[in-house]
Amino acid sequence: MRISIQQINSVLGSALLTAIPVLLLTEIGHASNAWYALVLSSLVMWFTREGGVKATLTGLRPYRALASALAYCLLPTLLFMSLHRTGAGAELERATRLLCGSLFVLGAVLSMKPQWLRQASWGFVFAGLASSAYVFWPAERELGRPLTPEFNSVSYGNLMLLIAVLLMYSTRWTLTPWSRTEKTIKWVTVGITFVAFVFTETRTGWLALPVFGVIWIYLNGWVKRLATMLYVTIGLIAVCTILILCIPKMHQRITEGVNEVSECLTTNSTAFTSTCIRVQLWRSSMDMFVENPILGLGLRKNFQPELQLRVSKGLVSQRVANGWAEPHSDMMMVLATQGVLGGLGLLLVYFAPAFLFARRLSLGRDNNARVAAAMGLAICLGFAVFGLTELMFRGMRTVGFYAVMIGWLMALSDPEFNAEDLRAKV
Repeated sequence: MRISIQQINSVLGSALLTAIPVLLLTEIGHASNAWYALVLSSLVMWFTREGGVKATLTGLRPYRALASALAYCLLPTLLFMSLHRTGAGAELERATRLLCGSLFVLGAVLSMKPQWLRQASWGFVFAGLASSAYVFWPAERELGRPLTPEFNSVSYGNLMLLIAVLLMYSTRWTLTPWSRTEKTIKWVTVGITFVAFVFTETRTGWLALPVFGVIWIYLNGWVKRLATMLYVTIGLIAVCTILILCIPKMHQRITEGVNEVSECLTTNSTAFTSTCIRVQLWRSSMDMFVENPILGLGLRKNFQPELQLRVSKGLVSQRVANGWAEPHSDMMMVLATQGVLGGLGLLLVYFAPAFLFARRLSLGRDNNARVAAAMGLAICLGFAVFGLTELMFRGMRTVGFYAVMIGWLMALSDPEFNAEDLRAKV
């Protein structure tokens, strides 16, 4: 039996995509190595696929606007490097990963077999179970607050929730002949991962739950009218609020957060508490933005030295200035270090792909494509919400994960791509 280059590419691409979320959330490491392997092999596939690079570029033609939006992220860094005649290695790599990770993977997977690519969603099962093990079986630390070399507990909890949501959406795919067993495995993993997320006591993730709920409801077609969806959204917010207040530890953390904000804004503006530390970092970031509104500080490594200068202004305590080198917010970090140009770039990173996913979710008729669109939309909006109060793009691993997931799901939500799959079955 002859094996085609498409089959080889599909197996390789699916295997690497499966590995990335697992490596992201475990201490196995090598997530960046897997990312490089996927991106470089994708680039090779551009040329080795049937039709060669010409067919690849033709397939990418509808994505020129998306490519332009992601390429814009390079602009603030390149301008800073040009004006100050200095390097910006980490900033340049971060923007390049977003651009190349998304487009190289997208161009490659558009030549693969859609059903084989969907198998990569099993990676969410492995990632969910592995990350839950870090929560339920802690080693030399408190139960429920995971702390890995790559992530703090907030980032880790947010990613766990996102993995659970993506896996929940993928239950609408049928990937094996044993659909009932497949769905059971996935739903059990969703439940375990969500409970583990609750044990992380992460407040930020709860902000995104209503967003994920709305996407799930729309994906299933339970609500179609906009007015009804608004009521459903309000209802979901109320349900999430009640649920979080019914969990003793979360109720305690919410109460503490409210009290800390009140103290920080009234009697002690530099209190050393979890929430007030964030407030100090955010107002210092805005002060940096006001001083350099166009291009910001230019480099993330400049953030802490600038933070030290805000101690004398009373914006931040000396203890916080000594201990923190980032503001616990993607948007605040970008505004402080790259100004309004960088802020626009971050919005494009979130909402340029989100627009395409939302359009395909609302207009699409094919279930497989709509599921992929819902998953892609959840990633974009999830990172947007998480990034309000946490630096999700702190490390290159998370940047790479976001980029390749966008490329993978953009292809699987493509109506033409799925139409070819249906024709192949016929």
